[in-house]
Amino acid sequence: MEFLSEFFRLIGSNEAVLSGIAAVIVILGVVVTAIRRLLSRPTDAIKPPSLPQSDAVSEVVAHTESPSIAVMPFTNLSGDSEQDFLADGLTEDIIFGLSRVKQLFVIARNTCFTYKGTTPDALVVSRELGVRYVLEGSVRKVGDRVRVTAQLVDASTRTPKWTERFDRKLEEILEVDDEVTDAIVTALQPALRRAEVEHAHRAAPDDLTAWALANRAWVGIQSDLGDADAAVAAIEACEQALALDPEYAFAHAVVGHARSLLVHERPLESDDLKAHAVSSIQRALAIAPDDPVVTHCHAAIMANIGRTEDSFREWARAVELDPNNAGARAGLGISKIFRGEPAQGIELIEGAMRRSPADPLQYHWLGNRSLALMLIGRVSEAAEDARASLGRKPSRLAYAVLAGVLAHENQIEEAGEAYSKLDERVFGLMTEDFSRVAGALAPDPEWGKVIEKHMRTAAAAAAVRTDSQSDPA
Repeated sequence: MEFLSEFFRLIGSNEAVLSGIAAVIVILGVVVTAIRRLLSRPTDAIKPPSLPQSDAVSEVVAHTESPSIAVMPFTNLSGDSEQDFLADGLTEDIIFGLSRVKQLFVIARNTCFTYKGTTPDALVVSRELGVRYVLEGSVRKVGDRVRVTAQLVDASTRTPKWTERFDRKLEEILEVDDEVTDAIVTALQPALRRAEVEHAHRAAPDDLTAWALANRAWVGIQSDLGDADAAVAAIEACEQALALDPEYAFAHAVVGHARSLLVHERPLESDDLKAHAVSSIQRALAIAPDDPVVTHCHAAIMANIGRTEDSFREWARAVELDPNNAGARAGLGISKIFRGEPAQGIELIEGAMRRSPADPLQYHWLGNRSLALMLIGRVSEAAEDARASLGRKPSRLAYAVLAGVLAHENQIEEAGEAYSKLDERVFGLMTEDFSRVAGALAPDPEWGKVIEKHMRTAAAAAAVRTDSQSDPA
């Protein structure tokens, strides 16, 4: 760490300079912490490769005034696709650590992983995601050793700010060493509060296989909340993980979340699924009460089993623990909508979309925003969102909103067609009840009555359409 001591000695008298470099240093601190979880001691730093300069690179437009970063999925160079989980897990740990630092705007995991398998230029990433910094790297397993390389690029100048290589034995892969992060934060106390990075440390499970299984389960259910097969697969994976590591809070939380996703899909098993989901999340909270992902799962479970006030409270806490958690921010926004606060819900969902613009759950967020827009009378925008949601993935809510909007526009036949796409339930409610609830959520009671009327008109048109199709020619 001698080079750090000399570096800070040279600039220590200039507090403005310290503030200016704080963003880069905290990124490096968290990145090194995450890599140190996989690797023991760094080798000599690799000389950063020269990158071509471009006159076109004059400014990177960001969505926020905060320093912003996207972590590209680390590349598996082992020649064995079975080792992808090492690279993916490292990437996720780095994103998790960075997102706990409130001074940073961090692109969410789901959007970052849309770049997996590609080698995008940092400038392209910065323009597409609205970030200044891009972290990229690779993982190579050879025998019983693992080598990781990482590079942080400032896309505004297209130059690397830091590059390093680390080596470690595979059996030591889950050790945690926060020495480097702590040293950097100590040197930067005028610009950063130590607590922000201390909260970025995340304990790893005792068994690597448990870690890989739980992460795969989490990715599966986050890709499509309505995929019952993914939920079942997640339950099986987490049960295997917990057999290996019974104290793994993350696995307890994910298996609870997965079970709660099946509550409305399997009504005959709903009571048992609810009980097991609650038991799992309580176990996770007993082990890791302040883990933001555990809190995220707690909020989602409460929403899925109908405990709306508990869900709202936990979504708010999840956002407080991890301000860059796009899913938690969207969850809080959806809770706001169903508490009769659609304008605030829209703002939160849009914040989630900025943080994860290519998220697989965008269809879900758009569907809920379309409902909120309808509730405040922005009907044409509601139709746009509903169609955009359906363009990504069919969902009951988006079809319901589109049906109501089309009825409002007196396109009765089209409204009936959209409504006919629904099965008998929306959000676990019979469609008749959903029409009433949707109207009751509108801030303006008179407009709420109009919404309910239009929903019923669409339902009637769908019934006529069904009857006409069933009549013999």
